[in-house]
Amino acid sequence: MKKRLIIILSAILLISLFFGCSAQEKTPQTTTETSVLSTSETSKTAIAVSTTKKRSAAEKTTAEKTSAEKTSAEKTTKKEKSSAKAETTKEKESSRETHTQIDNLCTIKIECSSILNNMDELSEGHESFVPENGIILPKTKCTFKKGESVFDILERICDKKGIRLTARETVYGIYVSGINNIDEFDCGKSSGWVYTVNGKSPPKSCGKYEIENGDEIVFKFVCQEG
Repeated sequence: MKKRLIIILSAILLISLFFGCSAQEKTPQTTTETSVLSTSETSKTAIAVSTTKKRSAAEKTTAEKTSAEKTSAEKTTKKEKSSAKAETTKEKESSRETHTQIDNLCTIKIECSSILNNMDELSEGHESFVPENGIILPKTKCTFKKGESVFDILERICDKKGIRLTARETVYGIYVSGINNIDEFDCGKSSGWVYTVNGKSPPKSCGKYEIENGDEIVFKFVCQEG
């Protein structure tokens, strides 16, 4: 009976020892598995951080690119505005120059009142060409461009008003021989057309006298009593 008890106790002891060793062998494996899991999570965290950094860098690059494009667009817009402003200024200057040219004004008058006192000397048949008051063209405003001559003004106004004009070239320049069918020598041997500018007789042909702003031109027929 004692032997059986000893055998049973011995068996129980062996079984206990066996399970105890088995438990000790499983513990390192669990530790290893925990370590592996911890390493895996750390790696995932590192990957996530790296991905975040890459995204941040990409977003920064995109933001910088967008900023650069915006700056470039602003510069282009400023350049276009500057160019448009320069063109507008140029157009205004051109318009101002044209306006200045058009705004040059002078006056012209054509009269033959001296004939009224010498009708007996007037060529036969010319009486109808002499107005009652001797004024063929009253004082009239004319526009002109810089560089135009007195003759340019006379020719233009006569064409506009339908007044017959006769002129010829001479060694001294253009000579006006007739206006409104009243020609040189029609009222005396020394009769003919002369012109004045601002009350003075220029010492040159009317085709060579350049008109200035505000000038007053008068063409008049003069007679010599015979």
